[in-house]
Amino acid sequence: MAQDAYPELDFGRETGVPPSRFRVSGRKTTVVGAVIDGDAAAFDNGILAGKAKVEEGIKFGPEVLRALGGRRVIALWLAAVNDDQGRAGWYGMTVGEMRIDRVKGEGFRDVAAFQSKLADAAAGRTAVWQLKEEERGHLVKLLATQPSLWMHAAKSFRDTLSSTIPELKDLEVAAAKSGEAAPASGPPLLALGREGGFEPRTLRTAGRDLSILGVLVDGASAAWDNGVLEGKSRVEAGVTFGPEVLRAMGGKRFCAVWVAVARGEDGAPGYFGATVCDMRIDVMKKDGFRDVGAHSMKLNDAARGRVELWRLKPEEKKALGDLLKGQPELWANAVENLQNAFG
Repeated sequence: MAQDAYPELDFGRETGVPPSRFRVSGRKTTVVGAVIDGDAAAFDNGILAGKAKVEEGIKFGPEVLRALGGRRVIALWLAAVNDDQGRAGWYGMTVGEMRIDRVKGEGFRDVAAFQSKLADAAAGRTAVWQLKEEERGHLVKLLATQPSLWMHAAKSFRDTLSSTIPELKDLEVAAAKSGEAAPASGPPLLALGREGGFEPRTLRTAGRDLSILGVLVDGASAAWDNGVLEGKSRVEAGVTFGPEVLRAMGGKRFCAVWVAVARGEDGAPGYFGATVCDMRIDVMKKDGFRDVGAHSMKLNDAARGRVELWRLKPEEKKALGDLLKGQPELWANAVENLQNAFG
């Protein structure tokens, strides 16, 4: 797949330092460096190895006072990943500060913090709160030199920066004029499972906006039912539940399924995770068994992108698969491991 390759970034190499490559949570990431020094901003991969142009000839140490009166210099770490079409886009960015007294040839930088910032960027974190207003302006100009990376940037990256630096809206306009409009953002808006009066649940996990849908599986049939999210699906109404397995041992088996939907890099929604819990209901006695703690955990697992369907019997799994495939767009944009789970 195109996403399995490292993005090829050929800039910032003037100091002889190539971009760094990482594999984080199965994702291949390329990180480049940049420097904002007064009114100048430029990509410089030397920052990845303590060899940026502004650092040449400077003796650094961990003592803040050694360069307290020196010039403030900003180090940037910018990570990129490939989307499913092989297009590189920004993924994460972090900021660090150092002080340089050029007259004395001395400087201060926190090496451990710099290493941590690099790792954070590679993991997709975006944090620019340290930048002053004028430095943010220089960052905008720097990002504008690589328009394709901005156009195909991860939604979380674009959202974070655009909300912090309004000037980046100019890049959005340029993208729209070129036919590369910014992808849709926010939790996917879905009109499924609302018949019982319950809306999909929306949440944000690990920088990703999600909508969670409920499904009730009854033997060979499956139906959208967001009441599952609240323990109030159509089969749970009027039933007294307890944690004792024996209270409904002779009852009927039902399966609650939590289905997470997230947007891809292009803004299109697709299935992201799915988990299952079963419950027993004695319809005659109006008694039932369900593990409330497990139900809460399964919702969170689905939101994190976990696909766990082993509890389903073959006929139940087929019913669920048919239901999911009945939403062509969500199925076409589903994560690969979820599609593979249904063969």
